[in-house]
Amino acid sequence: MVIEHMNNNSIKFNIFKNGSIAGITFIVSMVMKFIVRTFFIKFLGEQYLGLNGLYTSIIQVLSLTDLGMEAAFAFVLYRPIAENDADSIFKIVKNLKKIYEIVGLLVLIIGMLIVPFLKYIIGDNFNQLNHVVLIYFIFLATTVSSYFFTYSRTLFNADQRNYVIANINFFVTMIGNIIQILTIMYFKNPVLFSLLDLLITIVSNLLISMRVKRYYPFLSIPFDKNKVKLSYDIKLNLIKNSIGGLSNKIGTIIVFSSDNILISMFVGLSTVGIYNNYTMITNSISGLISRIIQPMTASIGNMRIIEPEKSIALFNKFNQLIYYVLIFIMPQLFILFPPFIKWWIGEKYVLSMSSTVLILINITLQLVRQPSLTFIDAYGLQWVQKWKAIIESIINMGLSLVFILVFRMGLDGILLGTTVSTIITVSWYEPYVVFKYGFHDIKLIIKFTIDYCKRLLTISIVVLISWTLTKDISGEGLPFLILLSLTSLGVSVMIYSFSYLNFKISQNK
Repeated sequence: MVIEHMNNNSIKFNIFKNGSIAGITFIVSMVMKFIVRTFFIKFLGEQYLGLNGLYTSIIQVLSLTDLGMEAAFAFVLYRPIAENDADSIFKIVKNLKKIYEIVGLLVLIIGMLIVPFLKYIIGDNFNQLNHVVLIYFIFLATTVSSYFFTYSRTLFNADQRNYVIANINFFVTMIGNIIQILTIMYFKNPVLFSLLDLLITIVSNLLISMRVKRYYPFLSIPFDKNKVKLSYDIKLNLIKNSIGGLSNKIGTIIVFSSDNILISMFVGLSTVGIYNNYTMITNSISGLISRIIQPMTASIGNMRIIEPEKSIALFNKFNQLIYYVLIFIMPQLFILFPPFIKWWIGEKYVLSMSSTVLILINITLQLVRQPSLTFIDAYGLQWVQKWKAIIESIINMGLSLVFILVFRMGLDGILLGTTVSTIITVSWYEPYVVFKYGFHDIKLIIKFTIDYCKRLLTISIVVLISWTLTKDISGEGLPFLILLSLTSLGVSVMIYSFSYLNFKISQNK
């Protein structure tokens, strides 16, 4: 079988190209998403905003049925792609496509079974809002349709061609968002808004599938089912990493997706909408970082095969980069969140300071995990940490319920449960897995831990200094926000300069 269109560019070039395109398109998309959210709140209200957030969480729970197979299939694709082994790529992709078609049907069936329980999850608002069940079906259809095209995205990601996905998603979503804004203004109909989300997803996936056929024409040739059977080693690898991926997915979904469900059940649907205004901003930041670093997974997997000796240095630089990003982002969020939300949509949408602090602690803890998680995926280490996420999710759910039901902490209790469970489980275990099973040098974990603690302490100090300098400044409107931002930015620049100088000195020793 002849292979003509595989990506043969250098690892550095692929990282730069994929990361820059993903980053730029994501920033513009998030600005548009912010505008769409503004119109949504103005014309449809916080109740429907909370409903959208709740349904998103329910759908994320349903995505457990893919068993974490996408990362597992991407991992087994790294070597045949690096070796231009078209036959192996053909077999793996055909099996991935078949499995995900089955998964899509399973998600549809399970999603239908949840419908009778929606009124208990939503509470009193179930009978107060219109088209609640219909909107849920549209959300479900949007998710199910994606499973029939997952193989295309997986192949592009494994071949370090994430930029293809980013470009298509960007242009289709931009056009779709403009139509959504006009629809909200003139029709004020949440059903039409959700239908446009479904249309955006279907069009994006169809275009990506068409590009796959263009880049990899050998995938379109007729094939004998008996000739696409995977070898025993690949099957074993897929099964083990899929189980590990399932474990991680359970943990991630219970820890984060359950927050909206718990808030809806114990605090109220309106609070879901208010809380989601904050998480839209934090998720945009983490999403931007993820979009930039996601292409690195395939590149790291490729490096593991071609230049394994460079992996530890890349891991250290990766952690340092995340630290620099947090030095600039966290003070800005802490200082600007309350006045920004007040200026944007009104004072009634501003959360308490304690909730804001916990939201920022959680996003910080999640971002510092990104390097370890990326290397775990690239090295195919999901099986090694198969119990980690299950333990994390049990602790998280247990603590959240205790804080809610016993200490009556409401939203703060749910957020605190996430904070504590992250600190005592995944924050130390994931780097341990990378150093022991990825780099096979557990001694390096000591220096990593010391640096990790120093970085978190430094970030906290920067936030405290910024708050001290701005807490007595009064004002309102955009000029006030700019003044706060510039003051906080000045502190971050000074700390960054000092940290960067120390990092360079330590590298040269």
